[in-house]
Amino acid sequence: MPGPLDGITILDLTIWQNGPWATVMLSDLGADVIKVEHPETGDPGRGLLPAGGSSRASFSYFQALNRNKKSMTLNLQSDEGREVFYRIAKDVDAITQNFRVGVVERLKVDYETVREINPRIVYGSVSGWGPLGPDAKQGVYDILGLSRGGLMNMLSAGEDTLTYRGAGAGIADQVGAITLAYAVLAGLMARERTGKGQHVQTSQLGGQMLLQGLSIGRYTIAGDKPEGKQRGRAGNNPLFHIYPARDGKWLALGCVQGDRYWPDICRILGIQDLEHDPRFNGIAQRNDNAVELMEIMDRAFAAKDRDEWVKDLNDDGVLAAPVQDYEDVIHDTQVRANDYVVELEHPSEGTLVQAGCPIRFSETPAKPRSTAPEFGAHTEEVLLAAGYSWDDLEGFRDRGVI
Repeated sequence: MPGPLDGITILDLTIWQNGPWATVMLSDLGADVIKVEHPETGDPGRGLLPAGGSSRASFSYFQALNRNKKSMTLNLQSDEGREVFYRIAKDVDAITQNFRVGVVERLKVDYETVREINPRIVYGSVSGWGPLGPDAKQGVYDILGLSRGGLMNMLSAGEDTLTYRGAGAGIADQVGAITLAYAVLAGLMARERTGKGQHVQTSQLGGQMLLQGLSIGRYTIAGDKPEGKQRGRAGNNPLFHIYPARDGKWLALGCVQGDRYWPDICRILGIQDLEHDPRFNGIAQRNDNAVELMEIMDRAFAAKDRDEWVKDLNDDGVLAAPVQDYEDVIHDTQVRANDYVVELEHPSEGTLVQAGCPIRFSETPAKPRSTAPEFGAHTEEVLLAAGYSWDDLEGFRDRGVI
């Protein structure tokens, strides 16, 4: 069965992470993604070695961000390379790019240029700080997006100084890419309704605003400035927090409606004598005495292992979940049941486990289909489909176009 974007072709100029993940998402939905890479340097993500990482970590970085795609090499800095680009762009549905503001204009592969040859094109751009404003042309990496967008402050701990705990998952990059995919999808839908293409633009900073929309609104409307939560601090809701169990693993309680769950929690933890204690018998009282209560709950949770507690709590209708690391996550029964991780066969590396598509379609299923392409593996296929001959391809190689 075809995917929801079956028949859609995307010419992908994105590099690194903030962009390539967007086209992974679109390719999982069935889009045919042609990744354009420089003939000599390629996507710099192919050679990225994360701090403290191994060559295997470098391999995993590119694999995760480029599955399903075709790779073709093309020198966009040459006139001949640009002419090839225009010929292919004439027949595609969308183009995506995440260069600094102004780069695609210098290369002459920008939206205004492309729409002259393909008025129906949906041209998706994701930058660091957005297309407007004094800092529009500045570069950005994940840690900068987290910092300027406000999330770094939430991920940090310490009363007087910021102690960076980090996220480790490239959150700003990932959310920027998700926002780009969202924009391209909206552009494609608008084109189906109006027949017109357009330039859709977003940014890593914009993605951070999207991610934190609730907290930002809470601050601007109610004056409530959210902060990273520290354990055992007065003012916390002890029933909406995390606790260590006997085996050293942690679990989370998610009881926003504290009064509803308080009697059950007291019974399950064996602290029934506290149910009507005036220090803890209401939301405000528990928050005011959070330090004392969390110390009591820490001692109670030390009696059993994490998974035992989660089962006991959930069996009685109390909202709780394990605090999981990636080893836990990839084996989680819910993750597996919903194909939120998938296994792909790589031609030389064997089975690779990756995050899957989180959306289920009843009629047009979406799924990862193949591992990331070898450098330039589809150059000939793409160019032949565009009408070039084998002699043309040989000449392109001789002149450094591909």
